[in-house]
Amino acid sequence: MNETIRVDDLTFHIKRSERRKTIGLTVERDASLVAHLPKDADIGQVSALIRTKLVWVHQKLATQKDTGRETVFRRPEFVDGEGFYFLGKHYRLKLIDVDPAGPPTPTVRFDGDRLLFRREQVAVGEKRIAEHYTRAAHPYLNDTVNRWKRIVGVSPTKYVQVMDLGFRWASCSSKGTLNFHWRIMQLPPQVIDYVAVHELTHLKVPDHSPAFWAEVARILPTYPQHRRWLRERGGEL
Repeated sequence: MNETIRVDDLTFHIKRSERRKTIGLTVERDASLVAHLPKDADIGQVSALIRTKLVWVHQKLATQKDTGRETVFRRPEFVDGEGFYFLGKHYRLKLIDVDPAGPPTPTVRFDGDRLLFRREQVAVGEKRIAEHYTRAAHPYLNDTVNRWKRIVGVSPTKYVQVMDLGFRWASCSSKGTLNFHWRIMQLPPQVIDYVAVHELTHLKVPDHSPAFWAEVARILPTYPQHRRWLRERGGEL
């Protein structure tokens, strides 16, 4: 039987070698994951090391072609009427023409129930949206984490990081750094709270054991409905 190890929602195929002295991770061309281990490597130590490298793994997965990412996150079209979400509220895209000689105009701007977007930026639309959501995410998520960390009873590092995490909404390193996907700003505030509580709780319980979920339930009794919403609706955003 092939040996595997599962860390969160990722499965790594294990390859052991008598000549190998260190642990290494690779993301193959087909997006499969491999942990290269010394012959007698301890699985517990391997799992802990993998967890410190999860951001790197997800970033590598995000760059792979044909990994099915489009089934995880919807890829919007930058045409009039396309739907976008920000903090759970739905907006319709409106392309606008800007006079080059006129006053400076933001590429992305919310106005009522519309998201105004400069037409000449359509070719790099997703990049501009990611930049806008990332800027908004930093203060919002830091406030969210600061509010919940006292309730959870943990002390993460001072600032959160916002980046493209590939297939994940968020992650937590063993050093206490919280990482969030910029797309999290599309979620309703109460679902963002759940994601933050989930990651903060990992500073107490690193796995997804019954003890972990019991702690999440103690902190946020309504978490099942938010977790279900994320599974059922997250891919539509």
